[in-house]
Amino acid sequence: MSKLPFPQAGKNDFYKVKPLMPTGATQEDLNNAVIRQFKQLTENGDITIDPATVPGKTADEIAKMTLSEMIALNPKFRMVMKHTTGGGAADTQVTSSESMGYGMLMLVTLAGADEALGINTKEYFDGMFRSLMHWNSWIDVNEKPSRLMSWQLIQPKGAGTPYQRPRFEHDPSYGQDDDAATDGDLDMTFALFMADKQWGSDGEYDYKSYAHTMLNDIWERMIDIDSDEHKRLGVEANYHVKPGDWASADEHWVPAYGLLWDLTRPSDHMLDHFKVFKILDPVHDWQKVIDATYECIRQLCEKNSTGLLPDFAMFDRETKTWKPVPGTENDHWENPEDGEYHQNACRTPWRLGTDYLLSGKTPVDDVCIKPLNTHLKKASGGQFDKITGYLLDGTPYGENTPYYSNPPLVLAAASGDREWLDNGWNYSKNLKWHDDRYGSYLNVLALIVASGNYWLPI
Repeated sequence: MSKLPFPQAGKNDFYKVKPLMPTGATQEDLNNAVIRQFKQLTENGDITIDPATVPGKTADEIAKMTLSEMIALNPKFRMVMKHTTGGGAADTQVTSSESMGYGMLMLVTLAGADEALGINTKEYFDGMFRSLMHWNSWIDVNEKPSRLMSWQLIQPKGAGTPYQRPRFEHDPSYGQDDDAATDGDLDMTFALFMADKQWGSDGEYDYKSYAHTMLNDIWERMIDIDSDEHKRLGVEANYHVKPGDWASADEHWVPAYGLLWDLTRPSDHMLDHFKVFKILDPVHDWQKVIDATYECIRQLCEKNSTGLLPDFAMFDRETKTWKPVPGTENDHWENPEDGEYHQNACRTPWRLGTDYLLSGKTPVDDVCIKPLNTHLKKASGGQFDKITGYLLDGTPYGENTPYYSNPPLVLAAASGDREWLDNGWNYSKNLKWHDDRYGSYLNVLALIVASGNYWLPI
């Protein structure tokens, strides 16, 4: 039984700013838009099962089976949310921790709408949870096994064959690339706290306990906390969010970007998550993370008038200042646009807009959130299907894709600009499925928040 069944719009007081309603739309219309967009994911195979958990079948047989047929053979199946390759992923990638986080957030929020969705949301959530528990990062936490998830899984032997971590013996071109990425683990941890509120932790799985274990690992491996490395180097901890559990003080991948532990990815700045963690995890000082995150955003946005944030930023520990990384065609990490508003930063309108709707006021409203919304509307001519990547000064580049167009819906819902919101809702609710899974997932998540159906596990 779901304790917070979808839809939750109007049934809680988590929103301090009420999202604007599109012209002529009812709350039921908004709820149905969320359902329709999520169903496109399930109907087009974006959720699937690790063939290793389908017993007694050959790879060819598994490749032709439906999810229901696979589930019937083993109730302990491991489920994943597919991921479009990119961002340094192997060509044989089947999922990432990022997509797993999106999937778990969607499923726990949509619980209770099982009949309309045509799936058992808890059964699917538990299937993804089993994948999270099974595929851990190879980097230990204080000589203990990590509970963070390997950032990607691959299927190097083709359809119907078991998933694997991309370790050297499986894919020599990627080496031991099964460490953890911060964004996925933050979302999955948050989703487990939501699951505790939604279904309780006294059944088969103790979601709450596992969430706390993950949160402890995140604190120790993904937050720039005071450590022996800081003492050795004679520097202070800054409490910013690092991009992964691999971000050490002694390595750099792109020399011009500095040391790995000095990097952050602004799309990982999930302030609504951090504020909940502060309540649920009083052992760790999450207020320092909140303050450091806002300070990073403030400094980056003060460098321009657009509110645009870069994919990656670097911290100078001597001057305590942030600046975008200097990506170039020949010297970059994921893309030459690492220091611009690109494939990672396109999520910031969703993340920052969510924080604004739930908080009512933030320290970066005037320097970032409002200018960002204004820029995106002006640069696109008020047309969501024209939003694209931008240099931080606002110069557009590249082509429009859904992952650029969908996240700003949350800002539009908070803006009070009905014409802008109407255009965004018409775009998002009518988006047809395509193989850009990233954009499709962000669309559902933005619709959930903008429709008033998001909630916090407190």
